Amino acid sequence: MGLLEEYEIDMTQVATPEYNNKPADDIYEFTLGDVYIQEGSKKQPEKRWIIFKYLLGEDGTDYSELFGLPTDPSNPTPAEVQRLGFYKQRLMALGVAAEDLNTVTSDELVGTTGTLELRTTKGKDGNEYQNIRNFKVAGSGTTAKPAVAKAATAVDNPFAN
Repeated sequence: MGLLEEYEIDMTQVATPEYNNKPADDIYEFTLGDVYIQEGSKKQPEKRWIIFKYLLGEDGTDYSELFGLPTDPSNPTPAEVQRLGFYKQRLMALGVAAEDLNTVTSDELVGTTGTLELRTTKGKDGNEYQNIRNFKVAGSGTTAKPAVAKAATAVDNPFAN
């Protein structure tokens, strides 16, 4: 007699949780479900982030992408400026025009659809980080960071005539 037999629970119908509530590394269709600013956390109460919450696939699993904001906006550090660059890159990938980067609202972004790839890598500190790759908005025809085109040579393509 199994441990749960008297409860008539079929364990084949129970899903196992993802490690650390992360979705599996894969390519997903997404809908941008929310964009908001979070003021602090338990570990870092003085920090602020802009958070993009993506709904993935048909089941609506969510994935959050965080962009750190400068502690002192009038005097950002080089690292904080770099993080703002990643935020700018994401806004542009979402189709926000350069002249609208400072005025775009959450309402203008929520509902955007497309595809993205989640990929986990190990950082220099030994921790694993899951990041977005190959971000593409539906109907845009381009990814967020296209590869630089160069002329193919016989070395690049041995099948070229």
